[in-house]
Amino acid sequence: MNGRGFWMLLCAPFAVAETFTFADFKSTKGIELIQSAKTSGSALRLTPAKKQSVGAAWFGARQPVSNGFETTFQFQITRPGGLGPGADGFAFVIQNSGPTAIAGRGSAGGFAVGDGQGDVRRRGIARSIAIFFDTFKNGDGEPSANYLSICTNGKIPAMRWPPARLAIAPDLGVSLKDGAIHTVRVVYTPPIVSVFLDRSAVAVLASTVDFSTVVDADGTAYVGFTASTGGGYENHDILSWSFSSTPMPDVSSAMVSSNIVFLNTPCLPDRNLCTPARATVEETGPRQYHIILPANVEWGAGVPGPGATIKNARGTVCWNLKSSGSAGCSGPAGSGIMATEGYLAPGEKAGALISEQRGGRTYFSVNDRSGAGFNENEGYFEFDVEVQ
Repeated sequence: MNGRGFWMLLCAPFAVAETFTFADFKSTKGIELIQSAKTSGSALRLTPAKKQSVGAAWFGARQPVSNGFETTFQFQITRPGGLGPGADGFAFVIQNSGPTAIAGRGSAGGFAVGDGQGDVRRRGIARSIAIFFDTFKNGDGEPSANYLSICTNGKIPAMRWPPARLAIAPDLGVSLKDGAIHTVRVVYTPPIVSVFLDRSAVAVLASTVDFSTVVDADGTAYVGFTASTGGGYENHDILSWSFSSTPMPDVSSAMVSSNIVFLNTPCLPDRNLCTPARATVEETGPRQYHIILPANVEWGAGVPGPGATIKNARGTVCWNLKSSGSAGCSGPAGSGIMATEGYLAPGEKAGALISEQRGGRTYFSVNDRSGAGFNENEGYFEFDVEVQ
């Protein structure tokens, strides 16, 4: 994934909050049912307990997702049989390929590359992010037959099997295919997706996720479910579903970026948020510069001359994700946490874009603790500089 033409977390000022609720599926008005997906009583059955099935269900209108959303649904997996017994699982998916999108059966989960039998010529759903509830252990490094992962598919040429896994929860504490009714709550607070299962007050899985390749120019995407069976099978039923997007905040305080070009600088391969492999400093006029600053390098960019003024700063960085979660991510203004001793700029806001003058130059950095942990940061700031 490279950074050319990259859309960050909030791409347009026109997306508004949207909400819908299905207490059950006696009516599926507004939902597109694809292939095996059908109603069964008051449930939405993505696949029946039959071999080699695949189904999908999409809310028919794009939803604003870039600024955050919360969705809650109940599911039930019954009649597992064949290999496993029972396979292969279902996924909650955000995508922009359209309301008829569907991919392969078996291990492809209805969203990923392949047909479940190793034929990778079957395309996955491009520009998609899937929260996959996997009920069958395949021979591709999967941890078990009962785990949760966040997966992503890029553009068609970049797709592969298994899909890129941004995060995995190998131990859920419950069996997904025990026949019980389970409740899932997914919360996206940019840039972090958190997944809660049943009554757990703590997320079973939380990870930074970059939605830039999924949303359209208005920050919207299709939301829905996919499921599949292969040599093993089971009923994949969704019993209820609600979705609510987050209203747009004051843009001045949002973690937001416009459509930008990284001057051919690729993103590092080991980060979920695009983190440029190096800083770029472009001279745009006399004593004027445009800077793209990766979050993972202390004082990673500088310009000649003291007295530099920062303008048009935007972007998102995660600088203390492990211990602070979403509170460890911020825009250029920083978080609500004041930096203490050990930070590059004590007394300034943690995570903020800061500058320092030395040796006749002005340098820029994310305000984080100095040391080895700095290189684990994700994201970037983009801004203009004018030197007096």
